[in-house]
Amino acid sequence: MSRYLAMEKFIGNQMKFWESQKAKVKLHDTEAKPFITIEREYGCLGYDLGKKIVELLNAEYPDGLVWAAYDKQVLDRVMQDMGLSESLAKTLTDDARQQMANVLSTSFSSFPPQVAVYRKLAETVRMLAANGNVVIIGRAGNVITREMKGGYNVRIIAPMEYKVKNVMQIKGVDKKEAEKLVIDNTARRVNYIREYVNFDILDPHNYHLILNAAKFSNDEMARIVIQGLKIKGHLS
Repeated sequence: MSRYLAMEKFIGNQMKFWESQKAKVKLHDTEAKPFITIEREYGCLGYDLGKKIVELLNAEYPDGLVWAAYDKQVLDRVMQDMGLSESLAKTLTDDARQQMANVLSTSFSSFPPQVAVYRKLAETVRMLAANGNVVIIGRAGNVITREMKGGYNVRIIAPMEYKVKNVMQIKGVDKKEAEKLVIDNTARRVNYIREYVNFDILDPHNYHLILNAAKFSNDEMARIVIQGLKIKGHLS
């Protein structure tokens, strides 16, 4: 809840701007809008990195469109809030909306009922990415947007000891339980994506950048990501 409220101003500003500019927003636009996806191993703090990236980008480009970070909590609220969801849908042109419908019907139509919610997630993530200036944390963002232009895909890894320490602090569990959580959740994430989307999130070739969180601070990683986005030509 707190994260959602903290980002609400940025989300609202983004949607207002996207609505005013929707004639220019198309999924196949040659001038694709920049966006970042962050995939991370369980126990790596992806939201903290996303928040730092947004903070630095908004400070560096104070006169431009604000950036906002969307993690599981924020994305779930956007999907559950019909007003926000409808506002987001209105930011796309009819052409872009049809393009998205075609992608969703071909890529996600075979999903079994128990994961049907993934289609709604995919729709939400793709609309955000199409509009640009977003950092999408987790939720298979790099999978959902893999053929979209303007994206910069990052994966955060770390040694087991680092991840276990984070889980112990966040979950308030002992070392043995933290190790089990890391192992079980890592396998669940990998198998879920591999089974339903035929995508290997462990394959380094699926990312522009892979960072070891144990070797860098969040500030350092954020600056590396932003520099990579600039090198790719997604930021002027």
